Amino acid sequence: MANNYDVTSDDLAYLNLNSEDVKGLKNPFKELPQKARDNLHLYTLSLMKDPKYFYWTAKTLLNIELLPEQVVVLRELWSKAFPMYIASRGFGKSFLLAVYCTLRCALAPGTKIVIVGSAFRQSKVIFEYMDTIWRNAPLLQSICSDNSGPRRDVDRCQMKINESWAMAVPLGDGSKIRGLRAHTIIADEFNSIPVDIYETVVAGFAAVSAKPTDNVKKAAKRRKMQAEGRWTEHQEDEYRDRQQNQSILAGTCGYDFEPFADYWKKYCSTIKNKGDFRRMSDSDEVGEVPDYMKRLDWKQFSVMRIPYELIPEGFMDDQQVTRARATMHNGIYQMEYGACFTTDSQGFFRRSLIEAATAHNKNVEKPEWPSYCPSVFDVTTRGQQDRQYVYGIDPASEQDNFALIIIELHPEHHRLVYSWTTNKKDFQARMRMGLTDVSDYYSFCVRKVRELMRVFPCARIGIDSQGGGFAIAEGLADEDKLQPGERKILPIIEDSKKKPTDDIAGDHILEYINFASAEWTSKANHGLRKDVEDKVLLFPRFDTVTLSLMTEKDKIQFKSLKETYGDSAALKLYDTLEDCVMDIEELKTELTTVVVSVTANGRERFDTPEIKLDTGKKGRMRKDRYSALVIANMIARSMQRAIPAPTYVNVGRLIGQGGGDKGDGRMYVGPEWANSYTPGTCFMVKKNNGQ
Repeated sequence: MANNYDVTSDDLAYLNLNSEDVKGLKNPFKELPQKARDNLHLYTLSLMKDPKYFYWTAKTLLNIELLPEQVVVLRELWSKAFPMYIASRGFGKSFLLAVYCTLRCALAPGTKIVIVGSAFRQSKVIFEYMDTIWRNAPLLQSICSDNSGPRRDVDRCQMKINESWAMAVPLGDGSKIRGLRAHTIIADEFNSIPVDIYETVVAGFAAVSAKPTDNVKKAAKRRKMQAEGRWTEHQEDEYRDRQQNQSILAGTCGYDFEPFADYWKKYCSTIKNKGDFRRMSDSDEVGEVPDYMKRLDWKQFSVMRIPYELIPEGFMDDQQVTRARATMHNGIYQMEYGACFTTDSQGFFRRSLIEAATAHNKNVEKPEWPSYCPSVFDVTTRGQQDRQYVYGIDPASEQDNFALIIIELHPEHHRLVYSWTTNKKDFQARMRMGLTDVSDYYSFCVRKVRELMRVFPCARIGIDSQGGGFAIAEGLADEDKLQPGERKILPIIEDSKKKPTDDIAGDHILEYINFASAEWTSKANHGLRKDVEDKVLLFPRFDTVTLSLMTEKDKIQFKSLKETYGDSAALKLYDTLEDCVMDIEELKTELTTVVVSVTANGRERFDTPEIKLDTGKKGRMRKDRYSALVIANMIARSMQRAIPAPTYVNVGRLIGQGGGDKGDGRMYVGPEWANSYTPGTCFMVKKNNGQ
């Protein structure tokens, strides 16, 4: 609608309406009944709360202009208890959820909303959009109390609008949410949320009404008037629009074997079969239906799926999407832009393979899980002194990421326990904020490696010899950059290849890797996939409970650093577990994009898809973390599969151990070749490690 002006077909061309449709549009402020004129403010409020007029409500109250597709999503979110919202990348899913939260808080006094994600940063995305909406909505601010507005804390962010609030928190084990006694829970990026926690939380939400007393009265009134035939369709719509508990699932599509896909199937089947849960349970595709779902009204379920093809022309950069379609694997494109769940990734390292080698609780409980890793493990920012660690480094270039991967060695397997990336832009930002004392980028990276070596006992460092590899190696060997207690890091000593550095004092643990060697690259990639398949290389668990615990550990660690080094130094040293976890998730994504091709001379080539950069030049998707993992894993394989040290056999004995004096002054008896030496000759056995 267009406020007090008559609308025309030209004004509404983007709605794709014909002339007859336009004639049917009515302005609710024209020809007002007397009752509405006498209570214009109440009438206006009733229109604002009517989902049919949410376009006008958002524009008037929030200063936001919405598209019809967005209004439809808002109407479904407003009227359904269990909506599912899946959208193409770029459609503004988190922004629209922020609009919904703001409208719900403003128009339904006493609303309590909890926004959760796998990590705190994820749940804060919606809150940050709400903050932006608040700052750009003067009318909304004018009708709110002085206590309203955004509030930020260490482990929660809250937007308060009069008696209502929306709070962003990390999900954790779900206890914080239950304790908040909220009416609505929004689970963003649902794929990363553990099913068992979600089920527990949702079951609790479904058990008690948002306003129990009011809803009991409304339900009784509805039954009485229906029995007497006085209950109208309009009253039924209002009844369904009453404030009730909500559980909103939102996110981008993932793989068919992940939790989000399972819930999508259950929701679609619930709607299709109109709540016939017996027929749903008999379906192999849907599987077992949770008990709590069987007690719910199927009409309260809704699935909104918005692929790129249904987004209005001009909303997104079509050229960017076309480029993505041309460069991405079809499966990844369908997840990101087609809003489709795909069977598996199409690259050399399949996502299902990676997830099967992830040490979370459900995998560990499976019979096929290897006995040499009986329990789960997490990322860590500090290693164990009785363990050995292998570092894999892809220095890339100043334009790409510097990536560092650390693998923990065990007798029968190895574990990915740490990941860290940086780039020139990040380094410059740290310099501006005073978070580093180092003056150049490569020295900054070298110092990070040195700091990690203090807490992760390093057995070997593998580094790509191309790009900035030599710059990093020179920095590790630079005597002027050493701090007290540090030694030069030098190339390994190889009997088959003498180097000038062999006679220099230091730790000879640096191994150069030549990625230009097709033979090495092929062997390393096939070895990595084999180790993942055999669960010789294991990934740390990733769930919201772990992230919640890590957030608490991060706080304790930061507090300890502040007490020891002061505020400024603590920030320079600070390395969060949450950042490490999310970095490893990025690593998994990089792995799934790697494809193998065969060159003209018959050699295998491992790379990511080609893309067009912002500069207009051609480039490729990033693979820095993947490259660092390939290096670290190959070295771990060589160290764990090395030929065992020979068992030395005693070939003689001291006379003092029995046998008596031979009368010739000899104190040793043994083979003739040993007896032939001059008395007093000392024999020494040299072990493999040179000691």
